[in-house]
Amino acid sequence: MKIELKNVLFAEYLSEETNAFTADLFVDGKKIGFCRNDGRGGNTMVNFYDLEDKEKFREVEEYCKTLPPLTYNWGGEEHSIDMNLEHLVDDLFENWLKQKEVKKLERKMKTHLMWGVPNTLSYKSVNYKRPLNDFPKEVLQQELNKWKEKFEDGEEYLNTNLVGYEL
Repeated sequence: MKIELKNVLFAEYLSEETNAFTADLFVDGKKIGFCRNDGRGGNTMVNFYDLEDKEKFREVEEYCKTLPPLTYNWGGEEHSIDMNLEHLVDDLFENWLKQKEVKKLERKMKTHLMWGVPNTLSYKSVNYKRPLNDFPKEVLQQELNKWKEKFEDGEEYLNTNLVGYEL
């Protein structure tokens, strides 16, 4: 069963304790429901569009209960939560947000050298105001070497567009 969110609208300015968003719920390519979180810390509401989708929606809810639990680390201890449709939707939305950020960073990498500790939200960058692939390879390699000398512990280049360079 392929469950996905489409037509996602993220309202960051409304997000207080949780992410405020709306989305359509698609199952196996068919729109059967909608999702909404008002961003005030409450649950994500997930419901079917039409009465004709009600049975399929219930099937999806039951299917989600068979999925592995969500695990997370809190206070140095690993915890888990039984999976359900609401948790799956929240997880799908978080993945959507991550992909949005990845695409934003990939666009930025065209003109920026970027470095930091991988899998964190902080990074440093230098903007060259023109695409990095416009520079001769040896000139760009010199720039890479120059900035690498300033790296702190655990930092590395985050650019995915520097294939063939010594990073």
